[in-house]
Amino acid sequence: MDSNDAPSGEASAETRLPPTWPWALFRSLATVVLVVVAYYVLPDELHSASDGIRVGGFVVCVLGLAALMVYLILRPPTGGVPARAEGLLITALISVAFFATMYYRLSQQPGQFSGLVTRTDGLYFTLVTAATVGYGDIHPSGQGARIAVMINIAFNLVFLGAGASVAMDRIKQRRREHP
Repeated sequence: MDSNDAPSGEASAETRLPPTWPWALFRSLATVVLVVVAYYVLPDELHSASDGIRVGGFVVCVLGLAALMVYLILRPPTGGVPARAEGLLITALISVAFFATMYYRLSQQPGQFSGLVTRTDGLYFTLVTAATVGYGDIHPSGQGARIAVMINIAFNLVFLGAGASVAMDRIKQRRREHP
């Protein structure tokens, strides 16, 4: 019996587990949809009980995503999609929504941003900052906005370092598996 064969009558672990790529893709797409919808739907201020319920629902979803992220990072590898990469994707999505919301809220204060008026502007500015493109059409004017952008840039550098680490670990793993 080969070490990969299961005893007769039992399915191997590989046949019992669902394929990892489709599930990882589904989770990733569901996370993207959830975060984008929440970003546009959640109220800026709480004016009614329904606003509080929507915000509470979002908080529960974020906590669920955080739990999923921790689980994916800490679980033992299963040979499919690297869990750390999926955890980093979830972290990236939540951080983009967080910084976009922060920029949008800061833009409500006079003198903080030039050109940032809508939520889409906040999302656009966050992605331009993360990509280090900097078109110049939206820029921080006030001290609070500049501090927020500096925090975003520092976060992006740490996040890129973590992403590079995950990629290098995956390359090393593949080299060990397929010399």
